[in-house]
Amino acid sequence: MSATFDFTQWLDADARAALSAAARSRRLPAGATIYAQGDAGDEMYRIVSGVVRLSVMQRDGRELLYQLFQPGDSFGTSTIVDEEPRPQTAEAYEDVELEVWSRRTLDGLRRAHPSLNDALLRLLSRHMRLLSDYFAGFAFDELSCRLAQRIVGAIDMFGVAVPGGHGFSRAISQGELALMVGGTRQSVNRVLRDFKREKLVVTRGNALVVTDLPAMRRIAAQGWKLRRFDDAADEGKDD
Repeated sequence: MSATFDFTQWLDADARAALSAAARSRRLPAGATIYAQGDAGDEMYRIVSGVVRLSVMQRDGRELLYQLFQPGDSFGTSTIVDEEPRPQTAEAYEDVELEVWSRRTLDGLRRAHPSLNDALLRLLSRHMRLLSDYFAGFAFDELSCRLAQRIVGAIDMFGVAVPGGHGFSRAISQGELALMVGGTRQSVNRVLRDFKREKLVVTRGNALVVTDLPAMRRIAAQGWKLRRFDDAADEGKDD
């Protein structure tokens, strides 16, 4: 199954082969900055391995971690299309390998392979729908719902089976969860205590374990969601 934000899924075979041949490979260690918010940019990226963290920051230092991208996902697209500054910061959440294309390379490929134009349009549409859902969710959803959505999303991305439930192959701190949902560490801690009382999660040391993933998915599903492109991927996951 293709990653949600993998634009190569919409390419014909010739365009996919040409894109692969034109890609440059880049490896970065965990914590490295791929690009910073406000930077000029002329590159687009697709993740081969690892996870990439996208965030935005206010002038006062407040940060919102709005997406973690996994292998196959593509990002950095808007600056390639409109030549405006980067709208977010992209960092390696863990060691990553990327496929990289310059604007000049993509412009040539788009002229030679029209299906690439459609693929980029679809990719931008998916990013727009994701951000629209986040905007509405922050306005209308309870913190518990937003937190459940992010926990479920992280489980789907790098969850591992552990005794009694599902854990994470990479530790996620309460601070990171707070950045994902636009809350404080204290407010996230209160919701996690509620989840513990409802026997949805437990903590083992510093590790969070989801003990009732179907129930957590039901809470997440109550939130605002216009997008439907990941519904099929959710079916049957907890059998």
